[in-house]
Amino acid sequence: MNLKEAFQAQNKISALIGYIDGYLSDTDNLMTVTEKHLKSKALAGQSDESVDASQKSEENYDAHKMLAAWKTLTAERSALIAAISAAKCAMEFDFDATVDENKNRRSFIAVLHNMATLKSSHVLQKNKGMDYVFNNEGNQISYRYDIDQIKTIDYDRNEVRAMLKDLQKEADEVSLKIDAALLNTVVNYEAKIDLVEDNELILEELMK
Repeated sequence: MNLKEAFQAQNKISALIGYIDGYLSDTDNLMTVTEKHLKSKALAGQSDESVDASQKSEENYDAHKMLAAWKTLTAERSALIAAISAAKCAMEFDFDATVDENKNRRSFIAVLHNMATLKSSHVLQKNKGMDYVFNNEGNQISYRYDIDQIKTIDYDRNEVRAMLKDLQKEADEVSLKIDAALLNTVVNYEAKIDLVEDNELILEELMK
């Protein structure tokens, strides 16, 4: 499989392990609850009755088999991670660092885009201001006045646009490099379980 398929397989295995973690963390799935309705003590001639009051999930998986499935999946994930790591080491560039750097690049592109589109503005806010003065009688009175609000950008927008263009080009080129590596890098790994199936079917197969 290629690196992209390997990552998809890793995500699927992790999702299955996460499901088992959640299932076994729910104590309702780990206990059988039996209620004994002691009717005979309350009324002569009535028979006692046992009722299953368990609150297990609809799947009702066997806990021991779930533990075994967890072991199988974690071993599978460990083998896959090792194969992915070996494939990355054989690359001509540091894949993880390149992906991380390009994420940062894309994030800053959004910042630059905002700066490139930001404009200076001029707004007259009618009667927005208020102050106080003393009148001829010596009394303090309030009065309203207009506020002329002027917003001016504190940088060269053309310089920002040029930087945005260069960084966008670089990010696109790196993305193509990453995509090519995902498709062309061979991961020496063969799954021991069928990861194409639906998660529920995979679990059922593991617990046979």
